[in-house]
Amino acid sequence: MPPREASADAGAMESTNLVPRSIEMPVAGTYEAIAEAVDVDSLKGFRSASDAGGSDGARRRRRRRRQSLIEGYQLRWLVRGTILAVMLLVVAGVVAMFMYPAELCRSLAVGCRSFDYVIIGAGPAGSVVAHHLSSDAVRARVLVLEAGGPSQRATGGSDFLYNNLTVFDVPLAWSYVAHLGQYHWDMGGDAIIAKVVGGCGVHNAMLYVRALPENIESWNMSEWQWKDIYDQYLALEHFQGSGETTKWHSMGGPMMTSAPIFKDLLGKKFLETTKNLGMPFSRDFNIPNERVGAGYYHFNIRHGVRDGAAATLLTPALAANPHRLSLSMFTLVEHLGLEATVGKHGEPVVRVNEVRGVDRKGRPWTQTIDPQTRVILTAGAINTPTLLMKSGIGRRQDLLDVGLGEPVVELPDVGHKLQDHPAVGLVFQVNPPLVADMASIYRSVHTSPRRQPAAKSPEPSPAPGPRSHPRRASLRPCANSRCHRRFANWTEEGVLETYPSSFGYPGFSTGAFLHSGITDARTPPPAEGEEQVLVPDLQLTVFPVIIEPHVMKRRLAINFDHVLVTVAMIDPKTHYHIELEQEGGTSEPKDDDSIHHTGIPSHESTANEGSSGSGGDGG
Repeated sequence: MPPREASADAGAMESTNLVPRSIEMPVAGTYEAIAEAVDVDSLKGFRSASDAGGSDGARRRRRRRRQSLIEGYQLRWLVRGTILAVMLLVVAGVVAMFMYPAELCRSLAVGCRSFDYVIIGAGPAGSVVAHHLSSDAVRARVLVLEAGGPSQRATGGSDFLYNNLTVFDVPLAWSYVAHLGQYHWDMGGDAIIAKVVGGCGVHNAMLYVRALPENIESWNMSEWQWKDIYDQYLALEHFQGSGETTKWHSMGGPMMTSAPIFKDLLGKKFLETTKNLGMPFSRDFNIPNERVGAGYYHFNIRHGVRDGAAATLLTPALAANPHRLSLSMFTLVEHLGLEATVGKHGEPVVRVNEVRGVDRKGRPWTQTIDPQTRVILTAGAINTPTLLMKSGIGRRQDLLDVGLGEPVVELPDVGHKLQDHPAVGLVFQVNPPLVADMASIYRSVHTSPRRQPAAKSPEPSPAPGPRSHPRRASLRPCANSRCHRRFANWTEEGVLETYPSSFGYPGFSTGAFLHSGITDARTPPPAEGEEQVLVPDLQLTVFPVIIEPHVMKRRLAINFDHVLVTVAMIDPKTHYHIELEQEGGTSEPKDDDSIHHTGIPSHESTANEGSSGSGGDGG
């Protein structure tokens, strides 16, 4: 018996030093995890002592001690887990504020963080400004608000024609795109103004024609001299060409300029005819002294794909500087909140303190503008002055006529002195052999191999990675009636398995700049001993097929025995003005310099269009 008692005493001594050997707990500790971590030999000793005659009270005390040990570990890990979860939420919130500030600010109705600039409109002008301000050279925090959605593949567009190209990317489809109503503002009349990221830079004819020195000098602005503008042209350009004209171009810039990849037969005949008539041949319309004459155009086309400003400037800037640049699509701006304040030198000024509008579901939103934030309007030649007028900036009588009350800031030229380039379309019937090359090109639209298009997601697809060059295919002949149908259903017939090289051709290649012989006070006098330099005031463009959207409008067929020559006025004397729509109807026309233009006939079109528009020097 004594030995047994000694053994029992030893077991009891072991049980008093009952501690875990090593415990590695998960975030949420459990009873089983604690039990497994306790010294098994100690537990055996504990049982031996109990069997030796330990009281029930002692067993209960030991059980409570063990339970409290487990609960202590559980509470400790619970606190640690809670702290870790809070830290993760804080980090995620900070990251989201930098990565998606526009969405958070609008959805949470809070300022989140201030922006240095808010740009309204993601068209060509907005893309250039956003690219510059968010660059490493400036390092500004920029928010871009765009009423429309994505367009080209690089901007996240999903209206695919080829594997990795949308219909906006295809140069040959520019006229077709101009008739897609879902991507345009409902302006009425002949106005065709894009409502997408990229603005009118995704549906225009892609011509690359610079301003002339005489155009810049006529502005009479000391900060904008021809040399400054010319340097910016070269900084933006990546010219794809060779020969003696390259010295007037530059390489290394973000935007590609190139000669036409295909010189149509009608264009060649046109240049032969102008030469026989004694008209000068222009080697390059962008050489300042060679604008007058006939020649081949240059285009913003990169390896057979449209090189729009949004795809080449805005999208890369978003990828490179997501913490500084944010783009909010489907964000319609309807009104700018204005308040009177005092400038740095005590002068009275009016600043924008908020931007209001609606999202794609019609829900109102408000973006508060901090005092140090500047608002830049790049909503186009029509929607920019319209937004200003709706916000109380403009000609007093214009605002009173539509019930907007007294102007906050009276600027009589806002919405007035707009200019466009009136054009006349001349249609000629020609022998089919003269446009036989066009028949082959446009028939390839319907004869290239296709596969059925996948179901399109209702939401825009995410912005893709770097652009790749499409796989080429040769032209295919066609002999059925479908070939003569206008390419009105490019994307509805299936996605192309190959990309014909002809798709990189915009449908024309030649034109001419002429002077009518009429001079006025704006024609600069020649320097002593020099000849008179005439600035062209007419532009001719030769279309082997009638595809110009303003002339063609809703034509559903292409005839390969008719061609089009457009004659446009470059420097018209005609002025237009904008009339806001009055509640319950349109206001009566008001006298202007010449004729009237009801530019904004519907409520929806009173916000940013996201494009450079088609006007000229409007307010």
